Amino acid sequence: MIESALRQEPVAPDGIFPGGSGRTNGSLISRTRNPYWMAPMSGITEAAFRQLMDEMGAGALVSDLVSAKGLIHGSGKTLGMVRVHANPGAPVGIQLFGESAEDIVEAAHTIKDAGAEFIDINLGCPVNKVVKKGCGAALLRDPAKLETYLAKIKNGIDLPLTVKMRTGWNEKELTIHECVAAAYNAGCEWVAIHGRTRAQGYSGRADWDLIAKVKERARIPIVGNGDIRSAERARARLRETGVDAVMIGRGALRNPWIFMQCLETNVPPGMPPGAMPPRANVNVGSDGFDSGGEREPSRTVEAWPVTSGRLPGAEAELSVATRRRSATIGTPAASAQAQGGVESSGTPAARWPGNAPGRMGPAPIALDKHCSPSESSPLGPAARWPGAMEILNRYRDLLREHYDSRRTLLMTRKLAVWMAYGYPGAAAFRGQAFQLHAIADLFDCAARFFDHTARFPPPRFDESESFMMGGHG
Repeated sequence: MIESALRQEPVAPDGIFPGGSGRTNGSLISRTRNPYWMAPMSGITEAAFRQLMDEMGAGALVSDLVSAKGLIHGSGKTLGMVRVHANPGAPVGIQLFGESAEDIVEAAHTIKDAGAEFIDINLGCPVNKVVKKGCGAALLRDPAKLETYLAKIKNGIDLPLTVKMRTGWNEKELTIHECVAAAYNAGCEWVAIHGRTRAQGYSGRADWDLIAKVKERARIPIVGNGDIRSAERARARLRETGVDAVMIGRGALRNPWIFMQCLETNVPPGMPPGAMPPRANVNVGSDGFDSGGEREPSRTVEAWPVTSGRLPGAEAELSVATRRRSATIGTPAASAQAQGGVESSGTPAARWPGNAPGRMGPAPIALDKHCSPSESSPLGPAARWPGAMEILNRYRDLLREHYDSRRTLLMTRKLAVWMAYGYPGAAAFRGQAFQLHAIADLFDCAARFFDHTARFPPPRFDESESFMMGGHG
C-alpha cells in the first residue's frame, strides 16, 4: 500500500450528510469520502482499477456488473471480480444482477466475505442478454414488481443495499419517479440515476433536468450519472441539480486525475476559475507523435485549466527513463506533509463525511520522490500530482496481483489508449500499442508518447462527442 500524500479530504460536521434527505436504513452514505464517485463500468472497474481510483481520491467505488448465478456456482472469473483491496479509503460496493431475489441473497454471502461494504443492484443495463432474463433495465417497466424484488433482497441480506437505474424503458415509459419511490420503500440507501432511457443505450445526452426533478421529489439520496467528462462539469452538476453525489465513468478513463481535480481549489497562476487557456495550434508529424507549426483551425485542440499530472509551477519534468521505472513512490517528507493536510473547499458542501477532522483518508496515490515541487499544490511545495507513466506503472503493478501477464498487458494497454485519446498522435499511438505483445514494449511506446504530449494542453471533451470503446456513464 503506497503512503497517502495528496490532500486532506473535506469532512462533514457531526456526521451530517450535506444535501441528504429522507430515510436511509444506515449510515453508508455518511461513510463516503466525498461526493465524486467511481461509476461501475463493465470490463473496466475490476479490482485493480477500483484500487487505483481509490488511491486517486474517488469518494465511493462500485464494481462492474457481476452475475449472482456466477457467484453461486463458484465461477473463478466471477469470484475474482468481487475482490476488495485491503484497507480501502472509500466504501466499495459490488454490483449484482440476478433473475431472482433469492439468487442475489445467496450471492450476498460471498460478497460480504470478500470485504465489500454494500450491494448495488443493476437496474440500468440495456444489454439484450441481461434484459431478456428480466434483469437490468427490464425491471423498470414494473415499479410494483421492482419494490417487491428489492424488499426481498433487503430483508435477506445484512449489507446495505443500493440501486443504479435509468430514467425508464423509453421516452414513453419514464418510470423513474415510481422506481425511486419503490427503492425508498424497500429500504435502499441511495439511488444512482443514469440520465438515459434503456432505448437510448449510450446515445444522445443524459437528461440532468430530469435527474434534478427526481431529486426534488425523492425522500432518498440521489446520485447523478452521465456525460461527466471534467471536474468542472462534475462540480456544476452537483451544484445545479442538488444531487447528493455524482458518478463518473468514462471521464475517469480519459482523465484518471479527475477525482483529484474535483477536490482541487487551486487553478494555474493568473487563470480565474472556469477560464480556458489559449488554444494550442499543433501539427501531427509524419511519425504520428511529433508536431510543430500550425494546424488547420478545425483540428485545433482546446485546452482545459489543468495539466496531465503536472501542476503549473513545477520547474523540472521527470525524464522518460524515470517515468518508465516502476513507481516506488512517496517520501517521508511528502507523507508527513500530507498527514498535516490542507482542507479543501472544492465541493459545494465544504465539509464531507467519511474521515475524522485533520486526518487523511488512507488511499490517495503518493508522489514520486524524483518529482519537482509544485507551489500550486494544496499541499504546498512538497507535493506534485502523479504523471501518466506513474499511473500506468501503478495500474500494472495492481493488475499483476490479480491476473496473468496477458491480462495485465490487455488492461494496461486499454487504460493507456483511453488516456491518450484526444492528443495529437493518439491514433498512431493506439495503432502501435495494439501491435505490441510485451508489457515492456508497451511501456516504452507509452513513455515516448506521453513525453510527447507534455508540450500540449490536455484535450477538452464535450458531452456530445462519441467514444471509441463502448459506452459507460
